Amino acid sequence: MHTSRLASVGIVVLSLWAATAYGQPFHGMGALGPGRMMADGPEILLPLVLKNLDLTDEQEKQVHEIMAAHRATFRTLFSELQATHKDLADTLFAPGDVHAENLTTQMQRMAGLRERLMQEGLKVALEVRGILTPQQLAKAAELKDRVRALHTEMRGLFREKH
Repeated sequence: MHTSRLASVGIVVLSLWAATAYGQPFHGMGALGPGRMMADGPEILLPLVLKNLDLTDEQEKQVHEIMAAHRATFRTLFSELQATHKDLADTLFAPGDVHAENLTTQMQRMAGLRERLMQEGLKVALEVRGILTPQQLAKAAELKDRVRALHTEMRGLFREKH
């Protein structure tokens, strides 16, 4: 049961990351290339950190409740974002001339939806943070620092190769 709750948190948070990644420029080898292989933001770290904090049964229950409370909002936002991506693709690949101004509405809508997704993700992260003990927060900070150091090391390795 512990694993399924953490998996649910991870899926939502990773989905949030994936949605925001569409708006980021590609570097090097693309979205999975140098600088993009491992993100160290809170949206990626949350499931990793929660898995390693030895949550109590009560905390696991609270995390599950937090995720359940936000699930409908995430589903709605992702559905709207997917529809907007489809509209953009339909416009972009339609016959005839297409100019940047023809895509402004869809681009603004996607930016707004991504912003709302990030805000909702932040709400989840803050609510989850609120149920952690000071010791768990200290351990989470240590894990964050370790992941960040690994990320920095990986960036250095890729820079050395190029």
